[in-house]
Amino acid sequence: KFPKWLAESKDRLSEEEYNRYGHQYQYFQRIVAVYETDAENFPRLMELMQDIQEYGQPPAEIIKELAPGLEFDEEGMPKMDGQLPGMPFPGNE
Repeated sequence: KFPKWLAESKDRLSEEEYNRYGHQYQYFQRIVAVYETDAENFPRLMELMQDIQEYGQPPAEIIKELAPGLEFDEEGMPKMDGQLPGMPFPGNE
């Protein structure tokens, strides 16, 4: 979905956004390749996941397709209402 979205969105993205999302997609490809060929290589997977953070949040449209019920705040960050799924928030147990 990411390459299709990137191609379809190129005209409405700034050059900076397009390049940033392009780098994210490259990192997603690397993560998938390592996972498919060496799933036990947690240090490499963690390294790639940390590296991808340098490029910010993925496009909201992509996240919405992967997690349809997820809502976003005005900064484009996922709203978690203070807790992660299955994890009680202190005081809300």
